[in-house]
Amino acid sequence: MNNGVYLIDKKKFITSSKTLAIFKNKTEIKKAGIFGILDPLATGILPIVVGEATKFINYIPHNKKTYEVKCKLGVFSQCGDYETEPVTFENEIEIINNLSIEVIESTLKKFLGKYPQMPPMYSASKYKGKPLYTYARKNITVKRELKERFIDDLKFISLEGDVLTFKVTCSPGTYIRTLIQDISRLWNLHSCLFELNRCRVEPFEEYSPIDLNDISKDNLHTYNISISDMLKNIPCMNCNSKEIDKLYKGISIEKQNSANVSIYRLMDDENIFHGIGYFRENVLYPKRLMKK
Repeated sequence: MNNGVYLIDKKKFITSSKTLAIFKNKTEIKKAGIFGILDPLATGILPIVVGEATKFINYIPHNKKTYEVKCKLGVFSQCGDYETEPVTFENEIEIINNLSIEVIESTLKKFLGKYPQMPPMYSASKYKGKPLYTYARKNITVKRELKERFIDDLKFISLEGDVLTFKVTCSPGTYIRTLIQDISRLWNLHSCLFELNRCRVEPFEEYSPIDLNDISKDNLHTYNISISDMLKNIPCMNCNSKEIDKLYKGISIEKQNSANVSIYRLMDDENIFHGIGYFRENVLYPKRLMKK
């Protein structure tokens, strides 16, 4: 079985689910899922997790994402981007023309750190078991709660005419469409997402995305990111063959908790990944293991 992660360069106007379907068809991989969905108009890195790696997605300890963002100021659409026809506010042109770099940069700094964000109605966030967009398409607005997100970095790039460009590094679940609107609201402006490119996904910063046209079942090994590398932010615990066998049987083993953390990648003497284990004091227990 093929196990690991593939970083696909998603194209504009193709949904994440369609990209996944094309990938599975080209590679003949049956078990695969997406790690961080992109909107249809967005481009960039779309991690596809395959095989046994799907069992360990929740153990990725950090998965910040970096986006290059272009937004139009003085326009607004119901879904927050150009999937629906935007409305232009001609009376806001003067405000845009008077925006200075100093004002933009000082405003962006206000969003660094903890950022309470309201999920947009046109999103996959759930309300009573249904995605919010199913209500939005019926012109129904439901009560939503603020979600705490985190903005690690916000860098102004340019303002050309009414197009503002910046780069943001943020926690998973952050809606860039909403971030844009929250920023522009402080300038008494409407705004709308124009272009969005995801250029970095933690912990895969050192890998380059692959064009779907370049991948096939015959060259999968060339682009595979192993499960161990997917979980590289988790410390390793080396176990001998007898200890590995015990863990597969559900038997705990006495071991020194060298890094003094709760969970470890379980590796054998041949540096093969076997799963995740956790400590209670100096006793190691199996948490989630590979299929043997």
